[in-house]
Amino acid sequence: MSDYRRPPSPSPSSVWRQQFETSRQQALAWWNERTHQERRLLQVGGAVVAAALVWTLGMQPALRTIARAHEQLPRLHADAAQVDALILEAQALQHSQSGKIDTSDLAGALRATLQRAGLEDTAALTEVHGGADNGPRQWEIVLTNASATHVMQWLASLPYLLQLQTRTVELARANVNGRDRPGQVTGRIVVQQPAERAP
Repeated sequence: MSDYRRPPSPSPSSVWRQQFETSRQQALAWWNERTHQERRLLQVGGAVVAAALVWTLGMQPALRTIARAHEQLPRLHADAAQVDALILEAQALQHSQSGKIDTSDLAGALRATLQRAGLEDTAALTEVHGGADNGPRQWEIVLTNASATHVMQWLASLPYLLQLQTRTVELARANVNGRDRPGQVTGRIVVQQPAERAP
């Protein structure tokens, strides 16, 4: 009986390398057949396609995410500040405060809190009327390019300082000459006396 051995089959990696080398040789031969002008056009076209892929798959989604974050961040800050203010209002109303400020002095006290918070140059305070003659007094604070951090800290501490309630918070990222100003907000806040303290 003859001793016959089957030749070893090539490994998958060697087959893959052989196919890759064949394809590379074919591509190189095809490239060498092209004229200088054709090669230049193919290079430019490849660069354009690569740039389009990078923009579509990488840059564009990231820029959209950043734009959405810039648009939503002031609203989220305002919502969080209003929630914090409501929590502090509830806590403050549960405790009796000594030396409560007289109703007639509230406007001056409110201006003083804005000044201590570093907002005197970016906030305008006016008293507004809700319609009812004997209703609670209300004040509107209009903010222009104010520090978002100072506004949130002032708003959160307001119930403890003056026992005022927050009615409206409408804030947006400040925009100067068409450019967003990170860390600054513009908008309006309305506060009022609690109903039981209204004159």
